[in-house]
Amino acid sequence: MTRIKQQVLREFGDDGADTLRRYFAQLEYTAYWCIRMLRHGEFIEAVTPEGVEDLVIERESITELHQVKTRDESQGMWTIADVLPILCQQYYRRKAFPSPYRFYFVSDQRADNERRSKNSFGSLYRLKFLLAVEHDGQSLKDEEREELCELESVLIPKIWEHFRDKHKEDIDEASARSLLHSTWIETDCPALRDTTNQNLIELGEALSEVFPGVPSPSHNHLKEMYCRLLVLVAKRIIIGISLEERRITRPDVLNCRWSSCSIEGQPDLNKVPGDTVMDKKLYLGGFDPTEWPRFHRQKALAGWTVLKLENLGLQQSLERLSVAIVDLHGECRHHLCRNQKIIGNPGPHILEQVRSSLSELGRTYFPEDDEVNEQFCLGLLWRETDSCHAWWHGLDGSDQEVTT
Repeated sequence: MTRIKQQVLREFGDDGADTLRRYFAQLEYTAYWCIRMLRHGEFIEAVTPEGVEDLVIERESITELHQVKTRDESQGMWTIADVLPILCQQYYRRKAFPSPYRFYFVSDQRADNERRSKNSFGSLYRLKFLLAVEHDGQSLKDEEREELCELESVLIPKIWEHFRDKHKEDIDEASARSLLHSTWIETDCPALRDTTNQNLIELGEALSEVFPGVPSPSHNHLKEMYCRLLVLVAKRIIIGISLEERRITRPDVLNCRWSSCSIEGQPDLNKVPGDTVMDKKLYLGGFDPTEWPRFHRQKALAGWTVLKLENLGLQQSLERLSVAIVDLHGECRHHLCRNQKIIGNPGPHILEQVRSSLSELGRTYFPEDDEVNEQFCLGLLWRETDSCHAWWHGLDGSDQEVTT
C-alpha cells in the first residue's frame, strides 16, 4: 500500500501531503467503510469523514460515531483512564446527530489488560471483551456479570462527573449506563493499517456483489479505484465545509471505478468525458449532455422501488426483469447497428426502440404492481448501463474514438 499512499499524497502538494500523511490511517479506515457501504447487508446509507466525529456512519436505523486514534508502541497500551474522556466527548457530541447511537473507539494500539488497582479504573481489555459479548447477543456468565457491574460502579460516576463538570449537564445513572453499553472498543484494529491489501480484497468482493455477472476487475484496476476512493475521502475532508458537503454516498464510491469497466474490445473510459460510468457510455452513444440529468433521475427513482421489491423478497423476479431488459436492449442494438447499419450516435435510436416494449415487459414479471411501469424499467436500464451490462455505442468500433 506504500505506493498507493504516495500516489494519493502527490494529489495535494507538499503542504496538503504533510497534513494527510499524519491522517492516512484515518483515510484508509474511512475508505474501508465506504467499501462496506457497497455491501447490501450493511444497510449503510452514507459515510461522513471529519463531520464533528472522525467518522460518522449512517445506517438505516442507527447513527455510528467513530473516534479514530493511532498510537506508537512506545506510548504504551490504551487504558480506561485514557479512553474514558474520549468516549465522554463522543457521548456529548451525539446531540449533533439523530438517535439512536452507537459509539466506537478505534485504534491500532492494543488495550491494557491490567486488573483494577488503586491507580486504575480496571482493564480496558476486559471492558472491551464484556461489551463485545453483550453486543453479540450472548449471555454473560455470572462471574462476567459481576466483573462488568464492578467496572460500571467506577465508570458511571465518572461519566456523570464529566457531563456535570465539562458541559454543565446533568444526566441520570440510567442514561450514563445506556451510553456505556452502546459503546464498542476496537483496539488493535487491522483496518487502520492495511498492510495486507485487505481493502483491495474487500473492494473486489463488494463489486462482485453489486454487479453480479460482470467480469472481475484486475488487481491494477482495483488499485486505481482504491486510489480514487482515497482521494475522494481526502478532498471531502479538505474542501467540504458543511456535513452535507463531506457526506459520501454509494454512488460517490461507484463513480471511482472507471478503469474497472474498460474491458477488451471496449473504449477506455478514462479518456471519455463524463463524471460517471453512465455519463461516459451515454457520451459514446451520442446522447446530448442536456439529456443526462433526466436519465439519472429515472435511475435514482427506480432505486426506491428496487428496495421495496427486495424487502418483499422479490429479488429473483427483479433480476429476471433486469436480464430481460438488457436482452431487449441488446436485440435492439444488434438490429440497428448490424442490420440497419446505423454507425454514428446510435444511442437515441436504440432507446427509442427499447421504450416501445418496456411497459409490456414490466407487466410480464410484475403483473399486479403499478410501480413497475415504463419509467421504472428505464431506471433499471440505466442501472444496468452503470454496471456495464448495457452499452450504447456502435458495434463496429467506428464511433469509439475519443479525442482528449
